[in-house]
Amino acid sequence: MTADAPEIIIGSRKVGSAHPPLFWPDIDLYFHRDEKLARRLIDTIAAAGGGYLKGAALHRADLCLDESGLMPYFDHLNGKMVAYPYRQMIEDMVVPLGMLERLLSHGRDAGLEIVLSVYDEEGVCFAEQSHVVALKIPSSNITHKWLIERAASTGLPLVIDTGRSRWFEIDRAIGWAEKAGGLGRLLIQHSPPGPPATAERFHMRMLAELSRSFACPVGLSDHHAGLDMLPLALALGACVFEKGVVAERCEAGIDRAHAIPADRLAEAIKMMHSNWMALGHSRRPDGDAPMSSPDRMGCVAARTLTVGEFLTRKDIEFAFPVVGAPADEADRLVGRKVKSALVRGQPITPADLS
Repeated sequence: MTADAPEIIIGSRKVGSAHPPLFWPDIDLYFHRDEKLARRLIDTIAAAGGGYLKGAALHRADLCLDESGLMPYFDHLNGKMVAYPYRQMIEDMVVPLGMLERLLSHGRDAGLEIVLSVYDEEGVCFAEQSHVVALKIPSSNITHKWLIERAASTGLPLVIDTGRSRWFEIDRAIGWAEKAGGLGRLLIQHSPPGPPATAERFHMRMLAELSRSFACPVGLSDHHAGLDMLPLALALGACVFEKGVVAERCEAGIDRAHAIPADRLAEAIKMMHSNWMALGHSRRPDGDAPMSSPDRMGCVAARTLTVGEFLTRKDIEFAFPVVGAPADEADRLVGRKVKSALVRGQPITPADLS
């Protein structure tokens, strides 16, 4: 995050480089319409103390054509790439808005603030009525001008995911959102590819470049397996982290390989907060530095000095710790007259000199 990047407010929290980062546990559609499982995940999220719940309003299978081909993904259970009919995958994952409203209500009752991905006009209207604190445009819709404009026009903070996007597509989407009323309410997410992508495809330096180029807070939509990318993203300026959360034991499926088990959520939140605290300031405050320390050197006599002599550079040596004059005052001692005899190795104090 650049120093001059503006802050935005998402729900009850300020988002920006001067504030602790937010963690958004994402249940997305991973629960496959198992409402009891989704409620258990929400309860675990609330207990972990992150304060937010991320979901998705994908409620119509006909948003995907019947003849849509195969979708490849990494099967983390078998450790290999597999392909699945795209339409069938959507049918397996869609959640009716009635069920979604019950789940969001459960989350609100647990004290969670809701962020929702939207895929169509009806999803945007549903999100508005559900009192979400932010909308998200998934990376798959970064070219969907009308959806971006509609979401930006709500007055809600808007998250734009940039995964698999070319730079001009990102620039264009930000422009659409700003012209539609989103100026000052945008968060840009960097979204590296999911496993088993190699490290050189992550391009994590994009976080700082996105913030600099668009003067917006930036976040990470983390598709890496495990938690390794969170500290790196934090150091590069990310102030919001979205990470998939699934049940401890779950079946294979798209996006499952990069999600973390719900029982690791508290660990992730604690790690992120600890790392943010460790970043501190760009300059250590003077008050944090000790005024004196055993590992600082002080001035001592390099030989026996008699009364009336004038001190030269050769008459001064240095030793731990600071007892008399500190090392940074040695120049001020040179040329002064000795008024109290000193033996070799004895600390030199201002009182020993005239």
